[in-house]
Amino acid sequence: MKKNSLFFSLILILITVSCKKTVNEPIDLKHDYFPMEFGTFVEYDVTYIFHDEALLKHDTIHYQIKTQIGDTVIDNSGRITRKYNRYIRETSADTWTIKDVWTAILVDNRAELIEENQRKVKLIFEPTALKTWDINQFNMDEKRIASLDSIDVARTYSNLTFSKTLVVNEQIYSTLIDRISKYEIYARGVGMIYKVDKDLKYNFGESIPNKGTEYYYQITRHGIE
Repeated sequence: MKKNSLFFSLILILITVSCKKTVNEPIDLKHDYFPMEFGTFVEYDVTYIFHDEALLKHDTIHYQIKTQIGDTVIDNSGRITRKYNRYIRETSADTWTIKDVWTAILVDNRAELIEENQRKVKLIFEPTALKTWDINQFNMDEKRIASLDSIDVARTYSNLTFSKTLVVNEQIYSTLIDRISKYEIYARGVGMIYKVDKDLKYNFGESIPNKGTEYYYQITRHGIE
């Protein structure tokens, strides 16, 4: 009887310890898909294509953009946010010049970016394939429902390999005369690594757009300064 009692007591202790460990384990919400550490930066090669058949223009421009997490500031709602500095240059031989100063914040398990005074929800946490949200929930623009897919998938851009990435589908729309494709790809510990923003119009039956714009961002370098 004593041996049985001792055996069951040991089992009870093991179960109790196991339960305590499970309860105390922190939940990984994957906030580092949108890192906010001071000095975090990402550099991109950007391609901009402008179409206007009426002006006989199909122009392509190449330049570079750098984003950097800066100092803390207080926004209009009294929240502590981070400066989201954006720099621009034509080529890698040129000096970076400040282009914009936006702000970013992680709050209530969502990542917000204030772009040109427009507050947008870029990501929600923990990211799962079943979650959707309105990017324009906090501004006056029309509703735009975003979704997630290919979560924690490895990808390579510019000879840089990222072990865990996800895709944010912001807007996909296609007809015989309109095609819109907007999506961003994020990597853990880095942030956005690739972006496509296309809003094009076509003449019926033609494959070349007669009007619209295309933006492509591709990461070239990242780190902490």
